[in-house]
Amino acid sequence: MTARPVHISENPAHTAAVRLCETLAEIGHATIAVSGGSTPKALFSLLAGEFRSRIHWPRIRIFQVDERCVPPDHADSNWRMLKETLLDHAPGATAHRMPADEERGDEAYEALLLSKVRCNNEGVPVFDLVLLGMGADGHTASLFPGTAALRERERCVVFNDVPQLQTRRMTLTFPVLEAADRRWFLVQGAEKAEAFERVRGGELPAGQLVQCAWFIDPEAAGQPGD
Repeated sequence: MTARPVHISENPAHTAAVRLCETLAEIGHATIAVSGGSTPKALFSLLAGEFRSRIHWPRIRIFQVDERCVPPDHADSNWRMLKETLLDHAPGATAHRMPADEERGDEAYEALLLSKVRCNNEGVPVFDLVLLGMGADGHTASLFPGTAALRERERCVVFNDVPQLQTRRMTLTFPVLEAADRRWFLVQGAEKAEAFERVRGGELPAGQLVQCAWFIDPEAAGQPGD
C-alpha cells in the first residue's frame, strides 16, 4: 500500500492550518481547490481569523472541488459557505465559483481551469494543493460510490448524478485530483472510522487517491476515547 501520512489530533483543522501557512510560505503563489463540508468550514474560519495575517492573500487563487446544483446564494451552496467563512475575510484573494446552477457549467469551469491553472504534459490542470473531505460512505469531492464520474478519465469537470442522494453535483474528476502536487484530507467523527480503515486499504472512492496527507481526529482514526 502506498504511504498515506496521517496526522491525528483533536483539532485537525488547526493542524492543517498551521501546515498550510508553512506550505504557502514555501511555494509563494498558489492555486488551491477546496471542498465544502463541516471540517473545511472549521479550517476556513481559522484562516480568516487566527491565521489571517500569516497568509499573503493576493498570491492565492482559489477554486472549488465540487458544488451542489443550486444558486450561489442558496443555503446549501458550498460557494456561499466559502465566501461567508473565508473569502469575505481574505483581502486580495482571487476565487472562482463553480457554476453548477448553469446547464453547461461543467464545460465553462473546465475551460476556466485550463486557462488559469498550469497543466502537465497530458493537458491536465495541476493544483498546488487540493483540500478534500471524506463522507462516511468513502466519497470524496462529489465522487460517490457507484456513480458514473468515478470512471471519467477524459474530462476535468463533470456533472455527476448521485441516485442514493437523489441529487446532482458538479465535481472535479480523478485525473485532476491525481495530478495535484498535494492532496490533503480533513476528516472528523467516529462515523468516518470504518470508511477510513477501508480507504487506507485502497478501497472506496477516496482510497483511489494515493500520496495524500490526512488530518484526522482520533475518533475518525478509530482510536477509542477515554
